[in-house]
Amino acid sequence: MNKLTTLALASVSLSVLATAVTAQPAATSSDDSTLSEVVVTARRREESLQTVPQTVNAVSGNTLQKLNIQRFEDIQAVVPGLTLSSGSSGYSTAATVRGASFQQETGAQPTVAFYLNDATINSAYLFESLFDVGQIEVLRGPQGTLRGEASPSGSITVTTRRPTLGEGGGYADVTATDHGGRNLNGAVNVPIIADKLGVRLAAIIDDNRYDQVRSINNPLRPYSKSWGVRPSIRWEPTDAVAVNVMYQHMERKLGAYDPVESLSQIDPSAPVVNPVIHASDSVGIAGAERTTRQVQDALIGNLDVRFSGQKLSYVGSLSEQTITAFTPGDAGNAFPGVVYGQDLVSKGSQVTHELRLASEDRLFGQFDYTVGAFVSRFGAPSDLTNQSAITAFGNLVFIADTPIFNRGVNKERSIFGNATWHVGDATELSGGLRHIWYEDHGELIVSSNSLFQERSKDQKTIYNLSLSHKFTPDFLAYANTGTAFRPGPFLIGVFRPLTPTLRQFVDLQNETSKSYEVGFKSTFLDKRALFNVAIYHQDFNNFIYRGSAVSYVDLNQNGLVPSSFNFGSSVDAKIDGVDVEAAFQVMQGFNVSAAFSYAKSKIKNDPVACNDLDLNGVPDSTAVTPTLAQLLASTGSGAVAQCIVHDPISFSPKWSLTLQSEYARPISSSVDGYVRGLLSYYPKNRQDPYNPYDNVDNYGLLNLYLGVRSRDGAWELALFGKNITNTDKVLSRSNGVITTGVQELQPPTFTSAIGRSIPSSYVSARSTPPREFGVNLRYAFGSR
Repeated sequence: MNKLTTLALASVSLSVLATAVTAQPAATSSDDSTLSEVVVTARRREESLQTVPQTVNAVSGNTLQKLNIQRFEDIQAVVPGLTLSSGSSGYSTAATVRGASFQQETGAQPTVAFYLNDATINSAYLFESLFDVGQIEVLRGPQGTLRGEASPSGSITVTTRRPTLGEGGGYADVTATDHGGRNLNGAVNVPIIADKLGVRLAAIIDDNRYDQVRSINNPLRPYSKSWGVRPSIRWEPTDAVAVNVMYQHMERKLGAYDPVESLSQIDPSAPVVNPVIHASDSVGIAGAERTTRQVQDALIGNLDVRFSGQKLSYVGSLSEQTITAFTPGDAGNAFPGVVYGQDLVSKGSQVTHELRLASEDRLFGQFDYTVGAFVSRFGAPSDLTNQSAITAFGNLVFIADTPIFNRGVNKERSIFGNATWHVGDATELSGGLRHIWYEDHGELIVSSNSLFQERSKDQKTIYNLSLSHKFTPDFLAYANTGTAFRPGPFLIGVFRPLTPTLRQFVDLQNETSKSYEVGFKSTFLDKRALFNVAIYHQDFNNFIYRGSAVSYVDLNQNGLVPSSFNFGSSVDAKIDGVDVEAAFQVMQGFNVSAAFSYAKSKIKNDPVACNDLDLNGVPDSTAVTPTLAQLLASTGSGAVAQCIVHDPISFSPKWSLTLQSEYARPISSSVDGYVRGLLSYYPKNRQDPYNPYDNVDNYGLLNLYLGVRSRDGAWELALFGKNITNTDKVLSRSNGVITTGVQELQPPTFTSAIGRSIPSSYVSARSTPPREFGVNLRYAFGSR
């Protein structure tokens, strides 16, 4: 039985469940007879989603609770075209929107900017457990003339619930799953001075087994333990002044293993080595856990002062994060019982200030404006101790430590402005500019030797233009264009003197892009249905691209050795795509919604670092690790080979689809019963075109929820199943077997060494999450 048949049967099952609930008579109420209006702040003011001339996906706190979304990256299940990952370390966050990917390890500014309560913030602060969230908005396309940092692909804003001033209240939310997951979060809201001053205290405790991957060589189970607290203060002494201050403290401990699969399972020519491991087994082979401890603090303040139809706003933030992590060096368990690897201590901090002046009443009855200034300073010094295995005649002799210190800070200053001309009641013409001054300082010190010192200064002006027209009150058409800018980073990870070729792939150029979008938003059937479509094209100059790991000629105190690194490239590229959203209120208590996103990207025949042992200019697809002799022959004096490619700039699927539905019926005069479903579907995807093992088949993930709730929203009890069909698909595989790198001392003097790799019989392989069942209970009172 194929997966499409399975999903079809699951949909039939959902319909059967819904039919069973209809046994009770329908209630007479108009509360849910039409689609609910969604209010967003994409343009720095509250307005209906259907009137905003750009693509915005809004995920409310109510939706997060309904679908039991507890991790930030799980919002990709309801937002197609969005890919989020926190990596096996928990802090290596990555995001992709509209086909443009970003990896935090590049040190570049993200393609997607992140905001918490309107303040620019590092993405790692959001990739934690979600709790007491008001709304998440995903803004697609170039951003920067209205908020924070410039970004070429979009922005994600997270707004926490603020204190209410008129009534006390709160809630408690408890979830338990059959995989050992435990999540308790809640909040208490206390008005101090009626309608003037209020406080809210929210907290969370989350304990789970992370990705469920265990090791055959270590009895310790994987774990993720988090806790956090968030006090908020809201003060409105007059109708003209509003102050909101939020402080958040989060701590997380993580222990995990990298999952593997036997090479013999995917390559019939490979020998069968026991134990045979299938990707669906969710096990690893490392003898030591990958561990991480994160401690985060964020203080964010918002001030609004209204006068004469204008609003002066200030947003300031201070965020600090300490990461302590250990990554095992013996990935293939070549030396059982010996623990060594990389010890990392990183302490990052960021300070931001933004001041804006905007109109609340239209000037001359026709114009709105926003002008402002933004300042950011970010630094993340890190101390890394890299431990290497030294061997002789294949036997481990000792572990050598190499201290590596990375020091750097970047500063950004910008001024911006945006104006909108309301031509009558139906037409809007808007445009904005931002001028950016960017400064970056960095230094890399290895074993007390400064390998490089970088100081750079850049400035750039970006813009956006938008035209929209309401042909009817329920049909809006629009077109917009905009540009974006990202300073080129210096990639850290090559600890040898740089050849011109190596420098080309680690010292990347500034990126610029230009985007075009046309679309429409429509509501019909007396506001029971909506249909929105956007088509876009984006051109990049010097896109900051980072590919898969390739081999290069490294140099250490013992001479030339083979090594590998995920090099970057500054490439010209283009993206074409479409976003579609539809919703239908079938009847009172029964709604269906769907969203579709497609993005096709291509590099425009530019050079990237590659393995090219046969010197044909095409990246090799071999999974064999090159020898030093092969590398020297294929790289020459450049130390790394380069190939001209026209590959995609992202390994994410070209398209994805989400479907949601809920059917609710009264059980009694005060209690409703409901069934809801969420389906996320992904097509076949050839991720790395030069990795013969990395092809992903099409698959769908179906979540079902069955529950009862009080009519007044005071309590809700739900049973849920995630990946209810137990879909089992491999999502990624490494290009070659897992190896343990060592330095082999050479006879007869044993004073020099050459690098070599000890191969295992397994490849890295990550799969879809296993089926999970759980129960959720929520109780709320007062203002909630």
